Amino acid sequence: MRKTIGQLVAALGRSKGKKGILAVGGAICLAAWATFAISVAFGVGTGARIALLSVALVATEVLFWVAAALLGITVVQLRRKLLGKLLPGRRGDAA
Repeated sequence: MRKTIGQLVAALGRSKGKKGILAVGGAICLAAWATFAISVAFGVGTGARIALLSVALVATEVLFWVAAALLGITVVQLRRKLLGKLLPGRRGDAA
């Protein structure tokens, strides 16, 4: 079953709890990336930068999975669709 963006937005709008969860997850993800950017600007050590980058990447991945689960999209379908758009020549998934 394919859902359009409008249907997903409408489903998210009906549930205040889902919005809250995504807002908190987005804030955590944004804070992780901001911390990494600040560490680059101030020139902290390589080990600390790698650790902060790892935290930011994991936070982004978790946010992606949580958003897909909350919106009722199969994670595999969403990931395939996104990768198909990013890499259209590699697979037959791009639509």
